Amino acid sequence: MKKIIYLLILPLLAISCITDSEEGNVVAVAYDNKIYESDLASVTSNSGSAEDSLLRVSVYLNNWMQEQSILHKAILSYDESEKERSIIDKRVEAYKNSLIVYNFERKYISIHLDTIVKFDEIEEFYNTNKKEFILKDDIVQVAFIKFYSDEKNLKTMRRLMKSYEPEDIVRIKSIADETAINYLLEADTWILFDDLIKEIPLQTYNKSLYLKNNKYLEIKDSVYTYMLRVNQYRIRDNYSPLSFEEDRIRGILINIRKMEMVEKLREDIFEESQKNGKIKLQN
Repeated sequence: MKKIIYLLILPLLAISCITDSEEGNVVAVAYDNKIYESDLASVTSNSGSAEDSLLRVSVYLNNWMQEQSILHKAILSYDESEKERSIIDKRVEAYKNSLIVYNFERKYISIHLDTIVKFDEIEEFYNTNKKEFILKDDIVQVAFIKFYSDEKNLKTMRRLMKSYEPEDIVRIKSIADETAINYLLEADTWILFDDLIKEIPLQTYNKSLYLKNNKYLEIKDSVYTYMLRVNQYRIRDNYSPLSFEEDRIRGILINIRKMEMVEKLREDIFEESQKNGKIKLQN
């Protein structure tokens, strides 16, 4: 049915708009409500072909007319009793007030919130709540490089990948920058093992056992050669390392600051209203 409605709207839009002398061109009417051509600017502002824009407009107008139709039907069946009007008015007022308060608090936070979190704070939170940071998946720190299989540096890279000497690590990065298809050589970066094996044609049914038994791995397919050295790993159900949780903890601490700031703001405004005699209980 929707597809039929779109097909009906598209030709109408392509041919012409209804002209309104005061407001401009009217493109849709639903009972006493109208949509003008100028109202569609936001709908057609996205990049794309003229056909795409026309389709977006037709979908928008179709949805608007459906919404107006059900609204009109609901209004006709609306109980005009004082009780029902009072309930709806109170809900509308409560919703409006909550939006006003929310916007006020959001603006206040955006101006006053300190988003700098020191590492000492992160470390303290981690140590205090360590039981909350249990791994649900295996994670690894690795040196990983992906080359074309005909790469002339494969033999050299194979030797360097098995070395932990600082000068060899620097040389690995230099070669990888120039010739590798993809690589990860950040020694302190933890990643999910599942994310790693998306990059490597590796099949293993027991990931934890595989990590325990394999420190260096080289795999070839029809096009690429993959070299992987596992520097460290943590198996799921163990404590997650602080470096893996650092960004998450930073976000938690900032959210705590937001909640505390809002609570303090509300308390201060309440106390100010009491001092000014603007709020009081009546006997």
